[in-house]
Amino acid sequence: MGEFELNDLGLVDYLHCESIGEPGQRTFNITARSDRGEAVIWMEKEQLFQVGISLKQFLATRQIPSNPSMFDFPDIDSRVPVHVEFKASEMSLRHDAKSDVFTIVATDENSEQLEDETSVDIIFSFKRSQAEEISKRSINVVAAGRKPCPLCTAPLDPQTGHFCVKVNGYNPTENPINEEPLEK
Repeated sequence: MGEFELNDLGLVDYLHCESIGEPGQRTFNITARSDRGEAVIWMEKEQLFQVGISLKQFLATRQIPSNPSMFDFPDIDSRVPVHVEFKASEMSLRHDAKSDVFTIVATDENSEQLEDETSVDIIFSFKRSQAEEISKRSINVVAAGRKPCPLCTAPLDPQTGHFCVKVNGYNPTENPINEEPLEK
């Protein structure tokens, strides 16, 4: 790979995830913002879910240091604010145990196809309280989609019904096991 462009937002003060669109047609993103700029990282539903689950595991298994050190992030050469928006192909998560800061690195899915061989990555870091919040929110955003089929776990589409493979497609309904909805 040729030249490598790494956009480091440093420690962000705004971190948010959301889905846009109707269930079955949703797109997902994480937005990170600091005084260095902003990044909007679009991703698949499974990627957002994995971010939430990974953060939850990190939070459960990483101790809060009794005397956390200052988080050290590299200086930037340019004073021009970063603004990137792309669909991620790869994402990684790490935790600095000394400062108790979490970091996400995301790579543009088109970076391998760029003619000038420039890869666009974004890196941003956030505190434990932000990690807890984004973990919960990402899991809730993913869960807010279509209900899963209780037999095959495929998403149920309320408009077209569901042909469940577990019943050989003979039950084109929203509820493949023909149970009556529970009364509230």
